[in-house]
Amino acid sequence: MSKPSEMQKHKNGKWYVHFREDSRTKTRSLWTRDQEIATLRFSGWLKEHKIFTEVVDDPTVEYCLDLWFTQWIEGRMLSENRYHSIINNLNAYFGKMSVSEVERAHSRKYIELRKNGLIGSCKAASGTIRGELQRLRACFRFMLDKVEPREQRLTSEMLPYIELPPASPPRDRILSEAEVQLLRDTCSNHVINGPGMRPSNRMSRVGRFVMLAMETAQRKTAIEQLRWDQIDFERNQIVFNPAGRLQTIKKRPTISISPKLRPVLENAKGESINDFVLDRATNIYDALKTLGDSLGIDGLHPHVFRHTWATRAITRGVSIEKVAKFMGDSVETVRNNYEHLAPDYLDDVHE
Repeated sequence: MSKPSEMQKHKNGKWYVHFREDSRTKTRSLWTRDQEIATLRFSGWLKEHKIFTEVVDDPTVEYCLDLWFTQWIEGRMLSENRYHSIINNLNAYFGKMSVSEVERAHSRKYIELRKNGLIGSCKAASGTIRGELQRLRACFRFMLDKVEPREQRLTSEMLPYIELPPASPPRDRILSEAEVQLLRDTCSNHVINGPGMRPSNRMSRVGRFVMLAMETAQRKTAIEQLRWDQIDFERNQIVFNPAGRLQTIKKRPTISISPKLRPVLENAKGESINDFVLDRATNIYDALKTLGDSLGIDGLHPHVFRHTWATRAITRGVSIEKVAKFMGDSVETVRNNYEHLAPDYLDDVHE
């Protein structure tokens, strides 16, 4: 039986890891003379070393997800931060099961629990749950042909069937002209005061979000994270992808500030209290729902502004290429969703 890995202090005062690999004794520096720091680094080294060397015949789902994230997601996917909550949700139900224990019925149970908010921080839509279970499928495919060491790879016979819920129906809600005007009239100087709230004359956070969403058609997170240094009043531009951030599949474009939005932004800038256009980057969803309820506008959610903008732009004859560039979408996505709205759609089939 090989000697277990251990932490030792050398004559130079630094701490090292001593371990056996390929029948040889090896050392790795922990790059510190501080024993407390060395202990923490040794703990991290043990976990990483175990992941890349240990072979488990019938691993748990949690073990598979850990390998998948460490070897395949981390450092490779630009959106890797999104995976932590997905993995936490999957582990909450599947984590302690071994791969051989997972059955089709477990997928159905997971779908039920996620829809009712019994797993995760809130109730989840069918599309969200589908995406999480698709990640679990991807994890199992990784365990089949990519995991290291190769001895850890599962056989196709071991892989369970993961059932997916149906894809979410398209979100076709479009704001009417009357609803758009009501939102503009309300939100261009919307102030929220009331019981338990500090009196303020500043334009509300949700008001700023609505005006930005209606006039820029950008995604919720891009607006929530927008900072004042991304708004160039001299060039009349908003740079939605901040300096140092890599573009992802969901591109953040640079667009011009519309005539309706500019005075709103100028007023908001004069009232700003920090670097964020919306004061903070937290989720706007609940505030938006409350606003919709108070105005009698059903189905008011962040995506409805983007969908409404694209629908109106295509309908009035803006080219699909320009709409795609403005929204940060691919031409193919815009064509698939909106081409039928173009004024000249299929006109050439008529005699």
